[in-house]
Amino acid sequence: MNVENYIFINLFVLKFVGLYPINVIRYVICFSCVILIVIPLIAHVNKNRDNLNDLLETSSTLLTILLGILKSLIWFFKRKKLEFLIDFMLTDYWRLGEISVFKHLQEYAIRAKNVTRGYLFLICNALLLFFSVPIIDIITNNSTVLKDFPFVATYPSGFYNFPYYETVYISQMIATSICGLMILATDTLIASALLHTCGHFQILKENLKQVDSDIYCLNNLKNNSESISAISCRIKIQIAHIIKHHQVILWFCDNMEKNFHLMLLLQTLASSLIFCFVGLQVSTTLMDQSKLMRYGSHLIMAVFQLLLFCLPGDMLISQSSGIRQAVYSIQWYRLSTSIRCETWMIMLRSQKPSYITAGKLYIMHLENFSATLSTALSYFMMFRSFGLEA
Repeated sequence: MNVENYIFINLFVLKFVGLYPINVIRYVICFSCVILIVIPLIAHVNKNRDNLNDLLETSSTLLTILLGILKSLIWFFKRKKLEFLIDFMLTDYWRLGEISVFKHLQEYAIRAKNVTRGYLFLICNALLLFFSVPIIDIITNNSTVLKDFPFVATYPSGFYNFPYYETVYISQMIATSICGLMILATDTLIASALLHTCGHFQILKENLKQVDSDIYCLNNLKNNSESISAISCRIKIQIAHIIKHHQVILWFCDNMEKNFHLMLLLQTLASSLIFCFVGLQVSTTLMDQSKLMRYGSHLIMAVFQLLLFCLPGDMLISQSSGIRQAVYSIQWYRLSTSIRCETWMIMLRSQKPSYITAGKLYIMHLENFSATLSTALSYFMMFRSFGLEA
């Protein structure tokens, strides 16, 4: 039942980039390393603003890196609230469920761990392809001179000669790797918090089923006052525990919404453009296998990045809505008046499902994911028409 068995990757990456526990010096060093590639990318965009192909190629990378930087900055400025929230998630929140129903929380914790592993693989795969393509081009062309950097950017002319070229090459690898870890740290922690909450809702439903079973037993007892009293007392204790558990889950959901909604808004707004820019690169490099693999891996990672929030968000809505069904399936009218009064709170609150939003504007679920893809397709067709006209 040790939570670190399920989120050890999250904790390691958060610690490495200085986001949890907060380490200002480590975060500033990581932030400074990432800025080393942002400035040349911005310079390249400004220099080639009239060239649509170069603009799209650089903008997709720049937008992804800026998204990671902005998310980390929001996290850093909210560090006190987020540190408290993560501390709670790793301690009291994890221990709320009884051992008898722990398997439901464990099921979603394993899903969160697998999601983190999958996202880590996609990020590493995309970065390795970008890092290796210039070297592969040298080998295939039998050349001894490096011509391209992993990410297209503008540097002073002297930086294309030995040893400055090699230094810039390595600096790009370090900067983008750190940015990838920043993105991994923030995104997977949010997804893990959502999935763990789904596990808690599942535990709550199982406890409600147990209450329903006890009520059924209570109704079948006749002329046994001691058994009736014992079961009634057990039901009352169960209901009190369920109400407390439900309140804690709702408090955690509210805090997730308050602390993560701005990061999710940035993700939703940026995803449409990233899908469009990278999709255009894929469509224009179908004959170039190395570039196709590179941009294809970037596109898959970008799609997974948004799905990372929308799918757990959809599961959260489904699981919290299931509480309402479980509550209304119980024969409350067969209980005493005093016990029924204690259930009004959970009955009323279960009317509204829990969810997480992007900037308090868009609810994160699969419909939002489809809408973002549709918007990206519209941008894709528009930019493609501009390219054909040019």
